[in-house]
Amino acid sequence: MNALKKILWIFILSISISQAGKGQSTVFSLFKDRLTLANESFSQGNYASAIELYKSVLTKRPEDISAQLRLAQAYYQLKDYKTSVSFYNSYLSHENKELSFADMLKYADANVVLKDHATALAYYKRCLQRDPNNDVIAKKIWRLDNINYLFEDSSRFAVQELAINSAAGELAPVVVHDGLIFTSNRKTSGAIERVDAKLNEPFYKMYKTSWKTAPTTGLMVMTEPKQFASSLSSPYNTGPVSFYNKGNNMVFVSSSTEADEKGGYSLGLYFAVLEENKWKMLSSYSHNSSSYSINDVSISEDGKVLFFSSDMKGGFGGNDIYTSEFKNGSWSKPQNLGESVNTSQNEIFPYLHQDGSIYFSSDGLPGLGQLDLFKTELGSDGYDEPQNLGYPVNSSYDDFGITFDSLAIHGYFTSNRKNGGYDDDIYELDMDLQQYPITITGVMKFKEHTWSEVSSIQPWPKVKFYLVDSRHGKSVFEGTTDAGGSFSITIPYFSKYFLQIVDPSGNEHKASLEIAKYRSEISSHEIVVVKDMFNQKEEVK
Repeated sequence: MNALKKILWIFILSISISQAGKGQSTVFSLFKDRLTLANESFSQGNYASAIELYKSVLTKRPEDISAQLRLAQAYYQLKDYKTSVSFYNSYLSHENKELSFADMLKYADANVVLKDHATALAYYKRCLQRDPNNDVIAKKIWRLDNINYLFEDSSRFAVQELAINSAAGELAPVVVHDGLIFTSNRKTSGAIERVDAKLNEPFYKMYKTSWKTAPTTGLMVMTEPKQFASSLSSPYNTGPVSFYNKGNNMVFVSSSTEADEKGGYSLGLYFAVLEENKWKMLSSYSHNSSSYSINDVSISEDGKVLFFSSDMKGGFGGNDIYTSEFKNGSWSKPQNLGESVNTSQNEIFPYLHQDGSIYFSSDGLPGLGQLDLFKTELGSDGYDEPQNLGYPVNSSYDDFGITFDSLAIHGYFTSNRKNGGYDDDIYELDMDLQQYPITITGVMKFKEHTWSEVSSIQPWPKVKFYLVDSRHGKSVFEGTTDAGGSFSITIPYFSKYFLQIVDPSGNEHKASLEIAKYRSEISSHEIVVVKDMFNQKEEVK
């Protein structure tokens, strides 16, 4: 009995010690230094979690300058530049506190976004003093000193947000067949889905919207986006995408299904074909790797040339743009586009236009703010110096993922300009628009009857005409044709117009006048008036 009691006491004592050890561990974890926990979250890229922990540190230790600096850095990573600058300013308000080179650069970049160019210039110049041979910073200083150049000819551009945008992210639009394909991390209603633990948001998938005619207005509108090529979706991120072979083949970005040694899932390229209205996986890109990611892609129409951005080793820093060719049945080793395009920071979202031009985004090349859109062309000695597309295509926030029509004057791109850097949205873009006032020329002609032969059409000399703004119901220009029927009209501003023509007998005729949307479409007008169609719309060529 005593032996039994002894065994029981030993057993109970063992349990007590074990429980006490667990309790002590729990207590220690509860009271673990929050700054250490915050630093751990920051180093893992969990910036949202780190921010909450750093803020809790400051509630108890308001003058903790290390927490202030980390908050500035974390908010910068989350693109909340206003709050980032606020915490940088708090840190700098302490006596004898200076920023590191990396933080000075972030501070300057953030102030560019906030359009405080004076402060940004001052800190770029401090960076250049520490690194006098830094060509990227020198160019950023030059750009800010000459920022007005990026606003020239802005009236030639029109930018408008698409109705399909949501509170989630929409990016990397591509036009194919009858629709617009894009990538989004919007929530799927009624479904249980995986979320990105770092952002606490759904992973990205590909979506499609199409154009249709609204029954009430007759205007073209976009349909409600639906998931695209769901048979190809990864459990993690899928998209962006690029099409070739008349839209019957595609290459797209997708997460690997196998984790790397750090537990992450790298991004790579995969090829698919459309068979019986369903997308079927063909193969993976032979240069995918678990040691780096390929983040976006553009492919030539014949499917033989790839452009993409990647953080693979051997680049100039951050993400660089690479190209790869399909030769003799295999893809060549990715080739860096070189230092004329790539910088020590990030170059992403290349887009190969059918004319051979490459469009891409960079936060290393000088521009209006964070990622700006640029254009370059292949010359005899490599790629030419990239040209900034200027305002309003570019803003002080991120602008990227552009695509164009065959003439490179109408397209779509991505920007987070609307909600202070938090929300990627898709915008429609028109370039090379008419600039008003403009002058058009042409010839006025007439024929006597509708049944007259074409040969009976004659020039109409010395005829009085008026240019009427049909939206406002007023005449804005008047003139008279010359002896050969030629005329010249100055159109003062964008609107809808018609010509009111008064013949020698005092009869009035109307001719519609369509003004080309783009400058390249301007041509000589020919107006033919049929005299016996009194007060009706005439033929315009």
